[in-house]
Amino acid sequence: VTLAPERKGVPPIIKLDGSYKFCDQLATLIPDGAPSLLRCTKLTVEGPFVIESGVVFQGEVKLINPSDQPRTVPAGVYKDATL
Repeated sequence: VTLAPERKGVPPIIKLDGSYKFCDQLATLIPDGAPSLLRCTKLTVEGPFVIESGVVFQGEVKLINPSDQPRTVPAGVYKDATL
């Protein structure tokens, strides 16, 4: 993973809940590769999710799922949103 020059050395803040302690659990979150975080300032993930290919996060985005069943985040742009 390389920080894009456009970020000027400042990475986004990423907060993952305990569901993603290990690499194999992280792989279930992003099975098709990481979403674009180029314009994301903060991403919070609480609960099980599957992020599809083609997802772009911008600004502050929260993914909240109180269920034990994974929710899918379909391809698209999510800006300053809570899902």
